[in-house]
Amino acid sequence: MMKFSILVPAYNEEQSIASCLNSLISVAYDDKEIIVIDDASADRTVQAIEKFLYKGVVLVRREKNGGRAAALNSGLQRATGDVIITTDADTVVPSDWLQRFSSCFEQQGVVAVGGAYQAYNKDKSLANATSILDQILNGVFRKSLVPNKLSGVNSAILRKVLLDLGGFNENSWWSEDSELGWKLKKIGRVIYDSGNVVNTQYPETWQDIWKRKFYWGYAMGLKFREQMPFNIKLWLRPVIFMALFISLLAFLATIPFGINVFLAPSVIFFILLSSLTIVYIPLGMIVIARNRRDRVSLKTFSLLAVLPIVREFAYVYGMFLGFCKGRVGTTRPSWKEK
Repeated sequence: MMKFSILVPAYNEEQSIASCLNSLISVAYDDKEIIVIDDASADRTVQAIEKFLYKGVVLVRREKNGGRAAALNSGLQRATGDVIITTDADTVVPSDWLQRFSSCFEQQGVVAVGGAYQAYNKDKSLANATSILDQILNGVFRKSLVPNKLSGVNSAILRKVLLDLGGFNENSWWSEDSELGWKLKKIGRVIYDSGNVVNTQYPETWQDIWKRKFYWGYAMGLKFREQMPFNIKLWLRPVIFMALFISLLAFLATIPFGINVFLAPSVIFFILLSSLTIVYIPLGMIVIARNRRDRVSLKTFSLLAVLPIVREFAYVYGMFLGFCKGRVGTTRPSWKEK
């Protein structure tokens, strides 16, 4: 039986850490260790974790806040398992979580496994709509259009392989999971288990949704500029989207002069935006139908017509800005914005 080391980085998570740890302790798997890394929280996160120490939870305290990757490396130093699993302090896992990971590692040549995620706070319309959209992307497109199959909230990696790679990149302030996925694919098989689903806290405001997608796009653009190899799967979508958007702006700017050279690209752009709605709403209905226990409001459903466009703009804008500017500057996000 494989031993699993579960790493839970936490920063100011006093409201959610108890639910997370209760779910981890309840997982039906004997050979596991739970390591929570407090990244110098300013609230009562440590006191909340200490209530679980008698149940075998290990607490690692960092004196200085260093970010998620640094916290994970601190936990990695204490880990003794064959497999390292990462999740977040605002996440609740199912009882068969580790058993599913264990089954995946029985396959030949597997070095890492990524799982799915959905909203814990489904009572919030925007969070629920974002969760449905992610389920569409993860369930329908993850294997074909998304090269990276790892997510920091639900991933498992062989400890020896992770140590050989030097652990988590502490300079990768947003996309350490994506960067790690690239590296792992060069070593062995990285697979995705869409049935291994955790529940995690989703953003509840448009501002937070924009920030997350923008910073993720910015980090990806920055990584491509610095070190990641060119991959057409990741660049095709933003290049086409940005080209058509620029054509639309050019068309609007040249209307007073009677210049129609940008009319065709503008029409294509509008068709593209319409197709997002045409595609995602039916797929959203399928996701809702599969999750019959979840009650979905009309407001949540209607958000599927707008949400893909907003997230696409944020991601594409961030990706091009990160690639062109090539430095983080003042746009570095805080821990909580992750």
